[in-house]
Amino acid sequence: MRKLGIYIHIPFCDKICNYCDFTAFQGANSKIKEYVEAIKKEIELKGNKEFLIDSIFIGGGTPSFIDGEYIFEILEKVREQFTVLENIEITIETNPKTFDDKKLELYKKSKINRLSIGVQSFNDKILKELGRNHNSKEAIDSIKLVKKFGFDLNIDLIFGYQNQSIDDILYDLEIVKSINPEHISYYALIIEEKTKFKALQNAGKLNFLDEDIERKMYHILVEKLENIGLKQYEVSNFAKNGKESIHNKKYWNCKEYLGFGISSHSYFNNERFSNTVNISKYIKELEKGNIPIDFCEKIDINTKKFEYIIMNMRLKEGFLISDYNKLFEADFLDENKDAVKIGLENNVIEIKDDRIYFTKKGFDIMDSFFVNCNVNEVGD
Repeated sequence: MRKLGIYIHIPFCDKICNYCDFTAFQGANSKIKEYVEAIKKEIELKGNKEFLIDSIFIGGGTPSFIDGEYIFEILEKVREQFTVLENIEITIETNPKTFDDKKLELYKKSKINRLSIGVQSFNDKILKELGRNHNSKEAIDSIKLVKKFGFDLNIDLIFGYQNQSIDDILYDLEIVKSINPEHISYYALIIEEKTKFKALQNAGKLNFLDEDIERKMYHILVEKLENIGLKQYEVSNFAKNGKESIHNKKYWNCKEYLGFGISSHSYFNNERFSNTVNISKYIKELEKGNIPIDFCEKIDINTKKFEYIIMNMRLKEGFLISDYNKLFEADFLDENKDAVKIGLENNVIEIKDDRIYFTKKGFDIMDSFFVNCNVNEVGD
């Protein structure tokens, strides 16, 4: 049977954060019920019992903002339309204050076993400036509740904000140590277009953090998380042994997945396609029995090769050269001899026992390796 991951997008939020550029809506509560019905219809239209689902990720938005019964209904529909492996990783994204005992009980009933909490910082001043709708105490209380129910726990944190200091990072890491989560996603702040932060930056009211300080923050958090048993396995992700995100590794390993909900992306049959970002159009099209795909592209062999390199090299372990050669019936070292030569000379990459991966220095300057890869020229 063909193995697939599933991503489900829930776009509703109680508040849009200042840095957020995801497809999310504040104050659209009246749309929730018909949106859930539309997702269930999309699952029916794409469903196939020949597909074996080996990971599910419910993202947003803030999925925990909606009633837990809706999450239960969506997952039951997935099990009805696909063959879902028992005891697979099922993750739901949450924010502090958006769930209680009742919701967590429903998540357990739905066989969700992994919660990701968007904390971002344990500094109340920074939380306010990021536009978060919770404080540090509320975050910690929510984390304690999740741990009481026995879910695997991921915490999302941000570094590189302009008013953040090294001491702020060290403080957050001490809190992480006391919480003892299974997983940490620690992202560098990127100011995206169409965000409140971008408007502030354009008005001269928000600056980028000094690059040297940001890199120092990154190296500190990598070292400190390693010391408390959260080992780096991807540029921004850290986990206890055996607790790496199975679903996210599917993306980094360029495996197939199907997306459901507005703006969701799929990668299937060498095609990448995505749904409309218009919630009204999404609902109306599915009411008519149509899947509202707005974008579709065929992935050619050169693009597949380049994406395989870029995505797999995000992982600390990199990839096996022999796997690349077998998958593409090619010679990686020959195709990319310039990139490999320069990368080795500059201590950006290492090659050992058939495996190519970035050095500590390489993680800081990954693009310097990718820019020299020649796979896009192959066959031209």
